[in-house]
Amino acid sequence: MTSEATTSVPTRQIAFDYDRAVVALHGTRRSTAESLVAGIPFGQSEDDDDWLGHGIYFWEYAPQQAWWWAERRYGKQDAAVVGALVRLGRCIDLLDPSNAELLAQAHRDLELALKSAGQQLKNNANTHKYRDCAVFNYLFAKLSQSNLEVESARAVFVPLKAGKGLPRLWDRIGVFRGAHIQLSVREPNNILAVWPVRKDGRYGKDQ
Repeated sequence: MTSEATTSVPTRQIAFDYDRAVVALHGTRRSTAESLVAGIPFGQSEDDDDWLGHGIYFWEYAPQQAWWWAERRYGKQDAAVVGALVRLGRCIDLLDPSNAELLAQAHRDLELALKSAGQQLKNNANTHKYRDCAVFNYLFAKLSQSNLEVESARAVFVPLKAGKGLPRLWDRIGVFRGAHIQLSVREPNNILAVWPVRKDGRYGKDQ
């Protein structure tokens, strides 16, 4: 239904090709990391709560953040991190104000489309970003209809601290504990190289 709904998303305004590459980190299991370094393709996440929509998720150069996540997810014995050189290409970069407005318009359009069909956009739930995922995927689909295939999405993530609001270092400072930049890569060919990353952030396997 949503892919056929009318939209006011201004596709011609998108800053659509970021001709640069970034170093990105991906937390995973040891066996998976070895396969990725050997050339096996990354698997794309298609969960309904992926906050940047469906794609392959990375932290933009933040090895300690990647290790923290991997150890929390897989345990210290089985955790691993790989580095990758990622070309952003046609990117929904939310550090670009025009793309932020593009996403906001997609949110308004999707809410209206669902309302007209007697449906309701699902809300986010703490770490489960159902609404975010739906809006990003809707925007990707609308752009695809205009022959604009999105290759990546990029945004700053600021984690919420349960019961205490945003984890600012102190009152009114613009620095937050745990803030980082995440990437969601939709085009696997934009992953140009992959390598193992040690816990101290250096490249190569731990000795």
